[in-house]
Amino acid sequence: GSEPLQRGQPNTALSQLSGQVPEEPVASPQGNVFEKRLIEKHLETAGKCPVTSQELAVSDLIPLRVNKVAKPRPLSATSIPGMLTLFQNEWDAVMTETFQLKESLDATRQQLAHTLYQHDAACRVIARVLRERDMAREQVTALQAALAQARATGMVPGDVDMEPETVVGMTEDIMARLDETAAALTGTRKKRKAPPTQASVETVKAFTCSGSHPIHQSTAPGILCVDHMLSVPGVVCTGGKDTVVAVYNTAQKKVLGKMTGHTKPITAVKMLESHNLQLVLSASEDCTARIWAAADGWASSYEAGPVVKLHSGVVCGVSAHPSGDYFITGSHDKSWAFHAIDGRTITHNSDLDYSVTSIKFHPDGRLLATGTSTNEIKIWDSKTQSLAESLSGHQGPITSLSFSENGYYLATGSADGTAKLWDLRKTTNFHTVNVGTPVNNVAFDHFGQYLAVCSSSVKVLNFADKTTLVDTVELGDHEGPVMGAIWGQDAKSLFTVSMDRMLRAFG
Repeated sequence: GSEPLQRGQPNTALSQLSGQVPEEPVASPQGNVFEKRLIEKHLETAGKCPVTSQELAVSDLIPLRVNKVAKPRPLSATSIPGMLTLFQNEWDAVMTETFQLKESLDATRQQLAHTLYQHDAACRVIARVLRERDMAREQVTALQAALAQARATGMVPGDVDMEPETVVGMTEDIMARLDETAAALTGTRKKRKAPPTQASVETVKAFTCSGSHPIHQSTAPGILCVDHMLSVPGVVCTGGKDTVVAVYNTAQKKVLGKMTGHTKPITAVKMLESHNLQLVLSASEDCTARIWAAADGWASSYEAGPVVKLHSGVVCGVSAHPSGDYFITGSHDKSWAFHAIDGRTITHNSDLDYSVTSIKFHPDGRLLATGTSTNEIKIWDSKTQSLAESLSGHQGPITSLSFSENGYYLATGSADGTAKLWDLRKTTNFHTVNVGTPVNNVAFDHFGQYLAVCSSSVKVLNFADKTTLVDTVELGDHEGPVMGAIWGQDAKSLFTVSMDRMLRAFG
C-alpha cells in the first residue's frame, strides 16, 4: 500500500496517509498517492511531503482518475432485524448522551446558583461595611466638632470620669430644687384625668402588630430596654446586647442616631429634655452610665457626654428626675447614686446589704424606689436619702419598677414570675399577676389606666375600678422573651422589645 501508483492499477492504489483506497486521489511529483483532503491539511501546517520530506505545495499535486468504489454495507445493515438493532443502538446512545447533558446542565445550574448566592452575600457585606464606615465618619465628624467647641470654651467633652472622690454632697440649692419640682407637680398630677382621646379598653383589646423593626446587630441579637417621649410621637430609644444605643423613628422606619461607646450590653436607656437639650441616658453591664446629647434635635448625630464610672458592678438601671436636672443609677455593687445632669455625683449610697437590681424615680421626684436581689422593694426619700419603707412579698429578685402617674401605685416585676401592684398610701400589695415565667419589665401608661407586663409575651391589664385589674389583651408576636415595653400617646400605641432582635409597634 506504500508503493507509488503503477500504470494499469489505479483502482488498487492506497493513500499514503490513511492506508485506505482514496475517494479523491492525488499524486505528488514523486509518485506518492494521497487522499486530497488529508494531504491538503498536512501541507497547510508542514509544507513538505510526508513521505520524502521534500518541499511540496498544493499546486504541485496531480489529480488522478479512478473508478468510484461503492463501500459495502456492514453485515448488520443487510437485513431488517439488523437495521432495527442499529436504530436501537443509536437511540440508546442518543438517550445516554441526553441524560449526560441533563446532568451537566443541573450541575452547571447549581454552580451558577451558588455563585449568585456568594455574590449576593458579598454585596450585603459590602453594603453593611459601607454603612458602618459612613456612621463612623459621622461620629468622627461630630466628635471633632465637639472637641473644637470644647477647646474654644475650655471644657473637655466626653469620657469624663466621675470617680468616688468627686461626690459633691446634697446642697441646700439642690434640696430646694427638689422641693420646688415636687410642689409644682404634686397638685396638678393628682388632679389630672385621662383625656377623651385616651384609648378605650376595646381599642387596646384590638391591638395588632403594626410594625417590626430589627434595628440592632444580628451578631449579638437581643434588645434589652426601650424608652419613649410623648412629645416626639413614634420616636423610641433602645439599648441592645450589641452594646449600641439607638434612636429610631417607627413611622419613617429610619434610625435617627446610633451611640457607641459602651463595651458590654445596655441595661437601661432614658430619653429626656433638659434646658432645651435633647439627652439620652444609658446604663450598661460595663459598670458605667453615659450621657449623650443630640447635636440638633432627635433626628441628628449624638455627641458623647460625661461617663459615670462610679460603680464597680453592673449598672442595672437609670432614671431621670422630673426636673430634668438630676438622674439616679443603681448597681449590682450594692449601691445607688444621685447625679447632676452634667455627670457630677451628688450622693453615693454604698455598702448596702443587697445588690440593686432596678431603680425608678417617683413621678413628682420626692421619692425613689429600688428593687433588690433580696426580693424586696426599698422606698427612699430623694432629698434626705433615707429609707422610708420596705415592701416584701416577691419570691425572687426584683427586675422592674413602674409608678402610676398619680403616684399612688407602684407596679413591680420579679424573676419569680409575678407582677405585683402596691398602694403606696397603705404600703400594701393589693393585686398580683402570675404569668409563670420571669417578668422582665412592667410599664404603666401615662395616665395609669393600663399596665403592660413583659415575660415570654406581653400581657396588658386595665383597672376595672380603683383596686381591681382585669386582663385586657395578650400580645404574643415576639419570638423570644420580651425585655421591655413603653406606651405611646393616650395609650393608643405600645412599643415592645425582645431577645428576638425586634422592636415591635402595636396599635
